[in-house]
Amino acid sequence: MFTFNNPAEVHFGAGVLQTIDTVLEKYGYQSYVVAASNSQVKNGIAELLESLLPGQIKAVISDIEENPTVGNVDDIINAANEHGAEALIAAGGGSTMDAVKAAAAAIVKNVDARTIIQDRNIIEALPVIALPSTSGSASEVTPFSVISDKEKGIKTSISGKVLYPKVALVDPELTYTCPSSVTAISGIDVICHALDSIGAVNNNPISDGLAVTALRLAFDNLETAWREGANAEARSNMALASTTAGIGFSQTATSGSHAMSYYLTSEFGIPHAEACAFSLDQWILHNAKADSRIDQISIQLGFKNTEELSDELNALKERLGLRVTFEELGIDRKHIPEIARQTLAAGNYKNNLAQLSEDEIIKMLETK
Repeated sequence: MFTFNNPAEVHFGAGVLQTIDTVLEKYGYQSYVVAASNSQVKNGIAELLESLLPGQIKAVISDIEENPTVGNVDDIINAANEHGAEALIAAGGGSTMDAVKAAAAAIVKNVDARTIIQDRNIIEALPVIALPSTSGSASEVTPFSVISDKEKGIKTSISGKVLYPKVALVDPELTYTCPSSVTAISGIDVICHALDSIGAVNNNPISDGLAVTALRLAFDNLETAWREGANAEARSNMALASTTAGIGFSQTATSGSHAMSYYLTSEFGIPHAEACAFSLDQWILHNAKADSRIDQISIQLGFKNTEELSDELNALKERLGLRVTFEELGIDRKHIPEIARQTLAAGNYKNNLAQLSEDEIIKMLETK
């Protein structure tokens, strides 16, 4: 028995951003604050939105950090309050969208960022319009937001049905200018989301189907998108893979690789997706021992078994220039026991099919 409910209204396709005025017309919003990644600001997103929504863009906030901070969220909150924003627009990758979603919840409660990231009862938020410019985070179709508080040394995930964006305009053209390094890290995030969804206790047949579709698209198109940034077909397929995986894990939440990633990011500065991918090859092996359906899914994907899928995942990471050992990450192996303890403490670890002990996680990490 399971429940599936994703309320995000998705508009997909090359050039779909040009329809934003007609898409939003039915909602009647007249005042927007935009938060945009610096790359999107450079690419002229503010001017484009102002031309498509004349007189309705009241402010544009940028300088969102790679791991969005409470300061980034407060900047959006302050601008929205100053201009009486009726809705927020997020134009960028997962960092921008997560910052906007947290701000949307804080504005309604009239609190600051530090307060909202500790809130476990988020039941209202301003509407969010998501314009993803990378193919990876899928924040445009999920009810999650991950925010960092540097002063306190924490990285916190908040969630709630109201954090789903009201509308997502997934336009692959926004990804054409992504540098190859961003394409690689974002793309591997798609694979992490899909495999973590499959390896989640909360898995269901619909989420599995979405994950398999996303994985096929990603394995078939990521390297082409990475090598040929202007390849429209590969870019479109990766955008579709990202959103498809996101709709799946919006229902299941993430599991092992994400549970381990948070400490790797907060303590050692490893980019989120690379931190997830670092251990993913091992988590799927352990999850396959806990649930035979993972071997069946590996076969559906064209592999002999999960071991072959794990090997190909590692090979893909290496081909994309991602780091696969502690030495490459620059992390001393003396930290392995603490990484294991922090993994066990992460909230989504309990959602992982294979519930390993601390010693078992240490043994797993010693293979890296």
